[in-house]
Amino acid sequence: MTTISTLNLHSITTGAALNLETQLGQVQIQQSSGLVAQNFGTLGGSATSEMLNLQDNISQAQTWASEAQTVGSRTQSMYSMIGNMVTTVTSLQSQISQAMASPNNSGLLGVVQNLQKSLVSQMNTQYAGRYLFSGSDIGTAPVDMSNYPTVSASGAYDPSSVDTSYYTGDSNVLSVQVASQQTLSYGVPGNSPAFEQAMRAVEAVVQASSVTTGSSATASTASGASTLAGGTLVINGTTVTVAANESFSDVAAAINSQLSSSGVTARVVPDNSGNYHVQISGGNAALNITDSSGLGVSSASPLTQSQLNSQLSQALDLANQAVTGLSNLQASVAAVSKQLNDAQQQQTTYVTFLQNSLSNVKDADTAQVAAQVQALQTQLQASYMAVASVSKINLAQYL
Repeated sequence: MTTISTLNLHSITTGAALNLETQLGQVQIQQSSGLVAQNFGTLGGSATSEMLNLQDNISQAQTWASEAQTVGSRTQSMYSMIGNMVTTVTSLQSQISQAMASPNNSGLLGVVQNLQKSLVSQMNTQYAGRYLFSGSDIGTAPVDMSNYPTVSASGAYDPSSVDTSYYTGDSNVLSVQVASQQTLSYGVPGNSPAFEQAMRAVEAVVQASSVTTGSSATASTASGASTLAGGTLVINGTTVTVAANESFSDVAAAINSQLSSSGVTARVVPDNSGNYHVQISGGNAALNITDSSGLGVSSASPLTQSQLNSQLSQALDLANQAVTGLSNLQASVAAVSKQLNDAQQQQTTYVTFLQNSLSNVKDADTAQVAAQVQALQTQLQASYMAVASVSKINLAQYL
């Protein structure tokens, strides 16, 4: 027996309409979200793997670009500060030249001490909380003048001897990775030859002008012991009491406390035999010291103009070397800074390329999706009309 029915036709027509509704819903989600798929399962294994790889590459490239930018800013600060050092040492050269041609250098010490303070401040520069010239010891100020300069066992200063006793950092040169196979070294430790020469050149003038005719005198302990016996010093009419076994640092602190307002200063300096000395300077005024207790403090003999010029000549040679060395360092830092900028630009460009590739994998083509929505809506309307037509069919009409 044969059965005649419209059920099969109705099921087929309705199923087609429901399938179109599903397709339209998916395409509308793509249109609203801008994504090809809402989860990895829908996206597919191959596309998912490609997308994850691209995201990892983008993250790494962005990290390298950020590192290059950060270190690049740091090197720009280094470049600027080394330039300031060149200016400071150039000013020192000018002061030395004027002093060698002048019979009156009473103001030289004060000027050079200010230059020394500027140089120390420049070398102790911080950028974003990091000391720029401490090597890898970025949390420590590279210059500490408390034990500088080193002197001879007799307490005399030798400007021809390399002296990095001011330096408290390390000798490591920092590096940064800016690409998978590119690492750049950067940074200048504060004990580099050019820095040391600049420090020594300034100190040589300070030492020479501290013991020059008509301006000041310098006194230092001749003892190699770490403490002094008790007694008194009379410095420019002011009595300074020294307790028994008082350390050199305590003695210097007492002198500075009582006499610094008058221009008299004291500091502790080491010698090349591991001993320490107290050096007392009168600044731009005469220095008169009476050591009636036999503490071993005596005034240095004033320098003649010829002796002063001889020491200043050594200081000028050092300053000339320092300017050349600092200028070369500045050029080196500039070259690294350019390499960092180039690396940052390369990684930024690469990130843009990767992001475009990622977009091709996960982002829907808005124009194409809009066309699909329009087409599916038209098809769905037609399918609804077909379902309506099938629903009106009555077999009785054909029997």
